[in-house]
Amino acid sequence: MYVLESRCLLKIPTHLPHALIERPGHPPVLQIYSPKVLPLRQLQNTYPGRIRKITLRSSSPFQLRIGRRLLITSDHRIVSSRDRSIPRLKIRAGPAFGSGEHATTHLCLRYLTRFLFQNTKSNPTALDLGCGSGILALACAKLGVKALGWDLDPSAIQEAQRNAKVNRLTSRLLFKIKDALRAPLPKADLIVANLYDSLLLHLLPRLEKHRKTGTTLILSGILRGQDNAIIRTARKLGWKLQRRGRLGRWFCLQFAAATKKNPLATQTR
Repeated sequence: MYVLESRCLLKIPTHLPHALIERPGHPPVLQIYSPKVLPLRQLQNTYPGRIRKITLRSSSPFQLRIGRRLLITSDHRIVSSRDRSIPRLKIRAGPAFGSGEHATTHLCLRYLTRFLFQNTKSNPTALDLGCGSGILALACAKLGVKALGWDLDPSAIQEAQRNAKVNRLTSRLLFKIKDALRAPLPKADLIVANLYDSLLLHLLPRLEKHRKTGTTLILSGILRGQDNAIIRTARKLGWKLQRRGRLGRWFCLQFAAATKKNPLATQTR
């Protein structure tokens, strides 16, 4: 994975993952990410700055339990007898993809498992945008939901497909190389997007049809201070904040259509 770091903020790109890094006492820095270096070199004329390779740690054995609803482990880890009754996902997290250990993925898993256990709709469907290792779509499929995962990175889709085979879930979900900001979005009862705040702000206006049909949104990848802008934008577009949770400096937000009455009041968890 490579990153281009630039202080040129005149035009923000949407075709590659990116984030605006702001630190007190320092000018903001735009970071643009790509698994290949060539697209970043092509952008250097517009965004002057340095390109560097991101050194990522290799995966290590891990275990994450989401209450009594779901257990995430590395594919070779032995599970204790008290946890064997919990639905289990085996994830070989490649160094660039999520295993559930990151706060944003952990929050999404917590929110989506709760939503699916409370959902009463028959045959619900889920859409995971920016799926990475596929962990969120896999979690939905493991809990009986038909799921679809999109990512721009072919290596991410390859890893997600591998994880689907390991968990014998290929009949319940499908992974595709797609751009969520360009391709038409299919219908879904639940959309999960663990992305950067700038990508989420571009994504929200594309979800009008989903709002009208009662889709629930779970959005993460949001740093402290970025959550208010996303909430304001979502409210202007007709979404109601149901839940807002934080783990460390990361936020996760759940929205439903504001036009529908919902028994769940806004919560902070």
